[in-house]
Amino acid sequence: MSRNVGVAVVAATLWLCGCGYVLGPKATLGPGAIVRGRALYNDVITHTNNEQTLKLIVRARYGEPAGMLSVASVTANMRTTASTASQFGIGPSSNYSGNITPLSLGLAYEENPTIAYTPIQGERYAKSFLSPVGLDVLLLLLGIEHPPDRVISMLIKQINGLRNPMYGSPAAHAAFQASIDLLAHLEEAGQATWATTAATGGAFALVLHDYAPGSRDTVLDLLGRWGLPRSLAEHDRDIALPVKLAFGRVTKPELNVQTRSVHDLIELAARAVEVPPEDAALATGDHDADASSPLRGILRVHSSPGVPPVDVLVATRHRGHWFYVAADDASSKLSFRFLQELINMRLVEGVPQTMPTLTIPVSK
Repeated sequence: MSRNVGVAVVAATLWLCGCGYVLGPKATLGPGAIVRGRALYNDVITHTNNEQTLKLIVRARYGEPAGMLSVASVTANMRTTASTASQFGIGPSSNYSGNITPLSLGLAYEENPTIAYTPIQGERYAKSFLSPVGLDVLLLLLGIEHPPDRVISMLIKQINGLRNPMYGSPAAHAAFQASIDLLAHLEEAGQATWATTAATGGAFALVLHDYAPGSRDTVLDLLGRWGLPRSLAEHDRDIALPVKLAFGRVTKPELNVQTRSVHDLIELAARAVEVPPEDAALATGDHDADASSPLRGILRVHSSPGVPPVDVLVATRHRGHWFYVAADDASSKLSFRFLQELINMRLVEGVPQTMPTLTIPVSK
């Protein structure tokens, strides 16, 4: 018995000194706590960010104002306690033999996280959300997303005089979409690349290359639709078109583009929300405008009177209904992820450094 007591005392001493010994398969201190805690906090923050974005879109559909909070910091305090207890019997040993524990050791591990939120508001927020997306961000997104025509339909509202209005009849989008379809064909074939041109001081350009002979007609058609001379494709040479934030037709070989703001993108995404029949009078917009939105068919937000009947990427509850993006809808997941990335960028830019923070202790 004295040997067992000695082992227990040594174990308690090692635990209290913070040496990182393992109590069980799920309770560790030291580096093990980082491995176990970091992924969990990251998953929870990502999940709540997705919910906040979807809530923002749903509220926009109902024409309601919405606030946003950015996670400023996560602080987790860890505490361990050890306890010992012993039981003694009184009277004949036959009365308690086998029913008492001479010595017991108790170890407890407690983690107290504190989350600090910063409200997103004020002039910085307004400028961040209302300003058109810059060319640097646009070209980065065009370079990593697939298929690229969806990104262009969301982000760009005009190229060389071809308009892609937020709403309007299908004919209003036809000329723009036809040029984007041609560009998408070249990009999928690896014959069109958005790039930064070092020779022009870090300016941006669209380069059409390696297109002959199979895609020569596609390139000529695209140049014609963008109001550019067909002579650019003479001798099947590479065509580098500088990209500028400008509007209207061009007078030299370049691309004049106008981009949308994050606010515009949220308004577009709101038209993809399926409104319950009983809330039709509360929703903004009309059916014709919804049907012609550039995001129609790219992003779908379903509604349900109860818990979503399918596996979901993200879901939120509003006005007694559930709104969700289905987990098996690849197109909607891509569009939502792209929108989430843009909003996260703007959140970082829009957080004032002097704003107060809301700190909530998650546990006692």
